[in-house]
Amino acid sequence: MTSNRRYDKLCLFCRNEFQAQRRNTIYCGHRCASRAYKLNQKLEIQLEVTFEEFVKKQLLIQNESLETINKKLDKLIHLEKIVNAEYNTPTVYCELNGISRKTLSRWIKDNKVEVKKLSTRKFLIKS
Repeated sequence: MTSNRRYDKLCLFCRNEFQAQRRNTIYCGHRCASRAYKLNQKLEIQLEVTFEEFVKKQLLIQNESLETINKKLDKLIHLEKIVNAEYNTPTVYCELNGISRKTLSRWIKDNKVEVKKLSTRKFLIKS
């Protein structure tokens, strides 16, 4: 059912003016309609891909943050075990107290630190 009436319209794809036979016509012809359809299909595919990529990136970010949290927890647990230990190695003792090995040797000579000898060369320091 077409009428003799013509409507002045603007094509949504090529932006040219045209006269349409119907009020709901949005493209000037088959060529613009098919090109617009192809463009819309292409944009939908890109949107789907970008949504999938977005989800993947969010999952990667969450996994990385979980890994860093786990590493920090492991360090804290390890540090707590060291601090709560009755005896520590000289290296750990120096790290905990922020001193050098030379200072530790001086403290041992001055009897400022309690030492437990395991052998002639190996010893542990009381925390």
